[in-house]
Amino acid sequence: MSSSESSGKIPGDIPSMAPKMIPRMIHVAVAGQPNCGKSTIFNMLCGMNQHVANYPGVTVDKYSTKMRHKGVEYTLVDLPGTYSFSMFSLEERVAKEYLLDKEVDVIVNVVDASNLRRNLYLTFQLLELGKPMVIILNMMDVAQRRDIDIDVGELARILNIKVVPAVGVQQQGKEEILDAIAAAATEQISTPFRVNYAEFEPYIEEIEQLVPQHETSRRWLAIKALEGDELVLQRTGIAPEKISSINDELHARFDLDVDQCFASIRYQNADVAFHRCAKQTKAKRSTITDSIDRWVLNRWASFPVLAGVIFLIYQLAIVWGYKITDYTWPLLAWVRRIIMGFMPDANFIDVPLVSEFALWMVNSTMALLNYLPIFFILFALVAVLEGVGYMPRMAFILDRVFKRFGLHGQSTLPLVLGGAFVGGCAVPGVMATKGIADERARLATIMTVPYMNCLAKVPFYTLLLGAFFATSMSEMMFYISTVTLFIALIIARLLTATFLAQHETAPFIMELPPYHLPTFKGVMLRALQRVWLYVKKVVTIVLAVAVVLFVMLQYPGVPESSMQQIRAEADAALQTFDAQAARTDLHHLVAEPTQVYALLNMYDTYRSRRMQTRSAEQLEALNAEFQALNPELFILVQGEGSAARTINRALRNLERSGKQLRMQIKQEKVSTSYLGMFGRALEPLTKFSGFDWRVNVAFLSSFAARESAVATLGSIYEQGKTDERAEQSIAADGSYTPIHAVAMLIFMILSPPCIATMVVVKLQSNSYRWMLFATFFPITLGIVASSLFYTLATTFGWSGIEMMRIFYVSVIALTLLLALIKPRRANWEVGQ
Repeated sequence: MSSSESSGKIPGDIPSMAPKMIPRMIHVAVAGQPNCGKSTIFNMLCGMNQHVANYPGVTVDKYSTKMRHKGVEYTLVDLPGTYSFSMFSLEERVAKEYLLDKEVDVIVNVVDASNLRRNLYLTFQLLELGKPMVIILNMMDVAQRRDIDIDVGELARILNIKVVPAVGVQQQGKEEILDAIAAAATEQISTPFRVNYAEFEPYIEEIEQLVPQHETSRRWLAIKALEGDELVLQRTGIAPEKISSINDELHARFDLDVDQCFASIRYQNADVAFHRCAKQTKAKRSTITDSIDRWVLNRWASFPVLAGVIFLIYQLAIVWGYKITDYTWPLLAWVRRIIMGFMPDANFIDVPLVSEFALWMVNSTMALLNYLPIFFILFALVAVLEGVGYMPRMAFILDRVFKRFGLHGQSTLPLVLGGAFVGGCAVPGVMATKGIADERARLATIMTVPYMNCLAKVPFYTLLLGAFFATSMSEMMFYISTVTLFIALIIARLLTATFLAQHETAPFIMELPPYHLPTFKGVMLRALQRVWLYVKKVVTIVLAVAVVLFVMLQYPGVPESSMQQIRAEADAALQTFDAQAARTDLHHLVAEPTQVYALLNMYDTYRSRRMQTRSAEQLEALNAEFQALNPELFILVQGEGSAARTINRALRNLERSGKQLRMQIKQEKVSTSYLGMFGRALEPLTKFSGFDWRVNVAFLSSFAARESAVATLGSIYEQGKTDERAEQSIAADGSYTPIHAVAMLIFMILSPPCIATMVVVKLQSNSYRWMLFATFFPITLGIVASSLFYTLATTFGWSGIEMMRIFYVSVIALTLLLALIKPRRANWEVGQ
């Protein structure tokens, strides 16, 4: 293991250490294999004070923090978990590039004490970097339960570095770790540890002479160059032909492959080191993990268990989370009322533009923030699954099925979060693809998650089903709920066979870690970080798009001729109100137009807030508030007394007239707006799907948030009725039939959920090209599919329910057909 001894030998004494200058800032990189508790140790060291970003050019999360301990400043970076530096996965590449490019003072290698032998493989590669290093023997409690006795001092002597035992979940070892980091940064090991690669040492020395001076160990760079590492060859300038020549010579002399021999030597050294410093005090016995896995990974029980876990996630996050929004929405409504209280009031039919803009922006924001409880529960449950250790098992169970469609076992959770059952959200679904190591499968998953049933689409579904399929709503909802998963599998297979065929793939290397309880702090921290990332990166961009949509819906505005007619009707309504009020002795309270406008605004506000009261005490407090605001007008609002009742009746009629006129203005504005023009321009294309300009405008305006599709359709069709009666209005419109409704459903099923999802697609794929593809390909597919089935339905006289049944059967048949076609093998599989 040392330079002076053959492979498998153990060096003698720990070499002497020379002091160094104490740095003003210690830059620490925390590295380790997956499932070693690295993030738990990181959270224990820095707590809630963390910054989340992405590594440059990739979508892997970068967690970092700055902290002070005993007068020393620390910058800690949590590197992605990686088994080695083999470049199989994006995480491995990111970790290696960071250690090469950044000035790291100390590497903290977190090791799973219960799997010490396997973890030492990465430890040896980290030691070869030649940087100061500290080993954290985490999960010592698990090792003790497995009757593994580790001599920490002996391990430190063997590796020539400081080793600190810790139990991250119990917050044990924090002070010792920070002290060890400070010591490693200020002490210099005169004879650094290294693995002896026996017959390959002369070749390593030969390549080492070709390596230019670098902060990283030249020996490590030479070893990686011999392994054919493209990044190292590029950084060092060593000709690939030189490496190929040496590899050919080695293969001819020893009939051995360099990379496999190096891996074998490291494992042999790990085995020697393990047996020198650790021993199993009792015969190996069945663990709790083994007992649980007999059921969880059982050939027949694994899928029912998985289905139960998925259903539990759906029930807790979607069903219960949606119920929580019943309580958060009144709070958001209160915030909206506070904000709108600072805006100018409407003057009957004249609503100030600034008030309309403020209401549009507030509603767009509230539509997204209202789902934060659902997102928080989803992210917390994901953190629990990750912490418990079930996530790798979920991937193991489903990988064989998904592999036939170009997906990955780890695609399961993103698809579930996206809405494999009705009621998901594509935003956290796409964000959950970060953990997929296979680049081709990760991109395929990103592209297919938006086809899931977003929670925001459900109101649109229920609107059309209630209007046209009231007697068969359950059957229709079943088709909508289940067809999306089959569509996702079809799209994934087509993409991986075409556009993604040349993208990198990685072997499905997966560890099944032992089960253990995650910490409450860790779960909450991860959930809050992901929610904040959603708010910061998504909401801000969605609001920018909302501004564009507002402008497109507002301008060029209502034609002057139409506006003159509306104003004439408004004047007539005001004159009627004034004539009725003049018959009472309270006419002086509403003699001026400004008084009438104030009375109307008070009436609307009071009625809206009264509907939200839940008790007599709340109603009494509300009355007292408005009484103090304007006691004279409040008498008219309540209609107390003969004269006040007369004016109150006239006021209600005036309010209805004003609402109808404002709705008429809104309809005219939408019809003549730039977005309306765009909707009319699309009619020659969408007419084959049975869509007119009104449906086009509803779909276009809902791109910021799908919830607005119902409101837009309602405002176009209702002729002044309330939004809750939209379905009756649409059903009553003679131009639409059930097959029109199914065509709309097919388009909505296939179309992307919202701009927020597209933004996250850009963030996760790191490509505007993929974002545009994820936007326009589903829209094109939706138009083609809805046009095809609408044309077939009208040609053969299908009913709406028959059209939906045939669409559903067609999708399943295509899925089964693609499943029978064996996918092309990945490059790394060839020759195995």
